[in-house]
Amino acid sequence: MLFVGCDWSDKWLDFAVLSDTGAVLAERRITYADTPDPVAEYQAFLAPLARRWRSAVTGIEDTGILFARALAAAGMTVVHVDPTRAARHRSALGIAKSDRADARMLAAMVRAGVYRPVVNSSPEAQALRTLTHAHRDAVAARAEAAHSLRAALIRIWPAATAAWPSTLGGLRNAQARAVLAAAPGPRAASRLTRAQLAQLLRQAGRTRTVDDEAERLHLLFCRPAMLLDPHVEEAESVRIKDLVAVLDRAVSRAATLEEDMHEYYTRQRHYPLVARIPGIGPVLGAYLLAEIGDRPEERFGSGRSLAAYAGVAPVTWASGSTTRVAFRRASSIHLRSTLHTAAFSLAMQSPGAQHYYRRRRAAGDAHATALRKVGRRLVLCLYRCMSTGLPYDDAVAFNYDPGRPDAPTLQRRSPLDLDEIDHARRLLAEPGATVVAVAKLLNVSTQTIYRHVLGRPRAA
Repeated sequence: MLFVGCDWSDKWLDFAVLSDTGAVLAERRITYADTPDPVAEYQAFLAPLARRWRSAVTGIEDTGILFARALAAAGMTVVHVDPTRAARHRSALGIAKSDRADARMLAAMVRAGVYRPVVNSSPEAQALRTLTHAHRDAVAARAEAAHSLRAALIRIWPAATAAWPSTLGGLRNAQARAVLAAAPGPRAASRLTRAQLAQLLRQAGRTRTVDDEAERLHLLFCRPAMLLDPHVEEAESVRIKDLVAVLDRAVSRAATLEEDMHEYYTRQRHYPLVARIPGIGPVLGAYLLAEIGDRPEERFGSGRSLAAYAGVAPVTWASGSTTRVAFRRASSIHLRSTLHTAAFSLAMQSPGAQHYYRRRRAAGDAHATALRKVGRRLVLCLYRCMSTGLPYDDAVAFNYDPGRPDAPTLQRRSPLDLDEIDHARRLLAEPGATVVAVAKLLNVSTQTIYRHVLGRPRAA
């Protein structure tokens, strides 16, 4: 059997091959610019050294680089050597830092068993992970473009930033982008007629109450506003128009990637299990499956190891009679942030998760701590479901009997308090008052007025 250490850099790869006895059999440097396929050249380099060269174990400090991934895809065994451990090993042995010496040291560590096996997910799961990371980047770019547009509007036209409510997407709303592209400044917006505004809204996809919305925008744009010199405003308008175009591309890119990600997500073999969890939609489900992979029992070995990888298991430090529990920072950032959002959504849709969250809050836990503990229950349940193939069961995940009278039930807080309900009833008692007008005044939906103020469904 051959033990190979690979020290990589941006320009070349250095290899050192050791035998079972620890003797150096060969060394080689492969330069990227000199060969189109370093994997094929590496295999050709190993072939004359031993009869069973295909069983060679290659140790490398970064298994995420293209060479390591292509080598694993070619059927070769690749293991991960911890860079911190390698640096300590080098310091303890007094080895001078060089690419050739590092390759020898890595080969010796692989021969001694100082490595961690790499268990990759299936190609389908790896493809989903690639798309989810691209979608994360697209969402971040979309948010950055929206913030840049908002900052530019505040410089010249602050009223436009509040023209479209955040509940409808704010400046990311297709109607907002259509209007701002046609009138990127206050003077241009004040010249728009109601008919022109209605046409822009229809082109953006609005189909209901188009004339009312056009009237609202027309009144807003015709209000007195602080104005700059026309030449300066024209230059600022050009800038805003360009930022609107950037936001258009960012929104389109995120939407396209989300569609592609959902297509890959539905192909996963664990998709039916994750899709049944309350509060976990297509985006959160794809994020979870992408980071956990489809082989959790092989990658992590236990649910506790997966919880530690996700950063939802605490670190316990004990020395003598002193014990300290700390937050685990060494974890997957992507999975930890996804679990935080998933735990919040689960606590809103699952009776067991909501009861468990409130119990932890009553015990003195902070909001983030309680969510982290809900996320730990979720990730342990996910590991069990993916390992055994059993469907998600809320009662099993949060340890309660749904048949008991005191079983947790999903409780939803009313969007209106008692004072607001009394105020709404007084408004409705006035002559000419309508449910739509009262709902708009209180900034709630008409369904909320029918259900919580009038005490009857809308159809009644």
